[in-house]
Amino acid sequence: MRGCAILRIVIADDHTMVRQGLKRIVEESADLKVIGETGDGLEIISLTKKLKPDMIILDISMPNLRGIEAIHKIKRYHKDTKILILTMHKNEEFVYECLASGAEGYVLKEDAEKDLLAAINAVKNGKTYVSPSFTGDVIRDLLERKKGVKRVSPIRALTNREREILTLIAEGDSNKKVARKLGISVRTVEHHRLSIMRKLGVSNTASLIKYAIKAGFANLT
Repeated sequence: MRGCAILRIVIADDHTMVRQGLKRIVEESADLKVIGETGDGLEIISLTKKLKPDMIILDISMPNLRGIEAIHKIKRYHKDTKILILTMHKNEEFVYECLASGAEGYVLKEDAEKDLLAAINAVKNGKTYVSPSFTGDVIRDLLERKKGVKRVSPIRALTNREREILTLIAEGDSNKKVARKLGISVRTVEHHRLSIMRKLGVSNTASLIKYAIKAGFANLT
């Protein structure tokens, strides 16, 4: 991060009103400035390359590219850019997945009004921030797991293709529809589906969809 006095921030959320609300909260502080915003998961990558922000406030459920994948891509080329996740997903495994992928903070949208500025300041100063809505024991466990003390989330075992397929399944697509969207055969989709279920430890489609939605793979509005 630069040594400048003003912290330059990009907001990525697919709801215009949410972005406007976040901008209002952020710019209450004289040392924070929103320099860009987007509602598209892919656009955040090009926007980061163009603007080189100090921090990105990133939602998980974004169209075209999920927040988890965006974290990986951003951190690969912009290691100094801090990433603060802001999401409605109150799921411990998902918090860990974000932190393990390189995000420095995780705030629930329900807590944004009162906690966002504290989260930004914590992350700006090199700390990891997790929403107080999670209990102290949960936060300690998550931070320990980020250090590699605990097990790795099974989601990390999925390939990029399996993540794509899991996202489409979570959004209600049939095997045939998934195959058509990705340009692969139905048999290949079925093969990947079985592999995903094995890696995640679920035994049926209903459990798979429930797991995927809870982990934030569905772009639900």
